[in-house]
Amino acid sequence: MRALVLPGGGGRGAYQVGVLKALKAEGIEFDLAFGTSIGGINATLFAQGDQSRLEDLWCSIRSKDIFSLPSAHQIGRLVLGHKLGLLDTSPLEDLIRREVNLQKVKASKMKLGWCTTDLCSLETKMITVDEIMSTNELVDVLMATSALPLAFPPRHIQGKGLWIDGGLVRNTPMETAIHMGADEVYMVLLHPESINTCPVNMFEVLIRCLDIVLDASARKEVQAAELYNRLIDSGSEESKGRKKVKIRIFQPKRGFNTNLLDIDPERSRRFIKHGFEDAQEQLALIRQEELGEISEAPDTVTGEKQAIA
Repeated sequence: MRALVLPGGGGRGAYQVGVLKALKAEGIEFDLAFGTSIGGINATLFAQGDQSRLEDLWCSIRSKDIFSLPSAHQIGRLVLGHKLGLLDTSPLEDLIRREVNLQKVKASKMKLGWCTTDLCSLETKMITVDEIMSTNELVDVLMATSALPLAFPPRHIQGKGLWIDGGLVRNTPMETAIHMGADEVYMVLLHPESINTCPVNMFEVLIRCLDIVLDASARKEVQAAELYNRLIDSGSEESKGRKKVKIRIFQPKRGFNTNLLDIDPERSRRFIKHGFEDAQEQLALIRQEELGEISEAPDTVTGEKQAIA
């Protein structure tokens, strides 16, 4: 069983579109698809079969199509504590309502899931498509998983809780994919291997702090999956009856000259191109690995060499 895992990363989500384009061209299909934040929205449109529409959207939308600055009334509510997010995400909700199709999502060959966290109970939950009964529920879940803390307001789900982006706890729901039987996981990270630019104002400091948390969350899950494989190799008691998981990680090789909330068509087109090219290169390595033409490959998380079984 093959799973697609798409973590969050805001405006960098266009990179995932390029990788998905390369995977589709290679004829790679998925049984499961799990996403967090923008990864959850990308996964939804991809599962609908709307690959070209997904690319068209990224090549046309700007930040103003996702959020806007609060009105005077909303600022008043924010000051009084009645509003729990700095930005107005009505444009994002309008876009989601216009683009998602519950019937297509339900009919997809891929079983979808979205990761979100409740600020009330501190529960982090994977909500699957089987639990969604209406378009309004689907919109609520997508808005919740996309609710970047402080910037975007949290969302009620089924009238309860205050649900936000699950990326702070589980930016890459790889563990869920493994527990649901995946023996091959394709994950598209949205953080480059290194960043060498310094934030220049308080807003950029906040965004960079979120970057650090999201990246650490993603790396922690990858390392946990690699530990899972090592336990199976060691023949430990806990691993009896379990099988190893092939982990395919796609990650930007170039630095991103943008923050989470910066979305621009020209930049998105460039990210899509980079994602497609990086994925083609990675897929070539995977083909070589499967043919046994190379005996070792770089660990995409640590950069070290590891043997290929």
